[in-house]
Amino acid sequence: MPAVQSKRSCQVSCEDCFFRQNSLCAVSDSEPCATFRPNHPDGLRPPKQMRFVFRQERRRQSAWAMPDAEQQALLHA
Repeated sequence: MPAVQSKRSCQVSCEDCFFRQNSLCAVSDSEPCATFRPNHPDGLRPPKQMRFVFRQERRRQSAWAMPDAEQQALLHA
């Protein structure tokens, strides 16, 4: 719960925006807009995304495989 409170207490301002710091802002308002990006020494960084994890294979035999010769003989016997 403290982590959520610390995020709420952190107020962002237009002066903290990457675009304002690099003279790229075209908005005349002094409050943060929808395009707000935090200014970082590395420049603009894409937001972190979830990692893609492959699932383990659950089946060893596919559902549509043809029966072998013995199984076909038992079916038609």
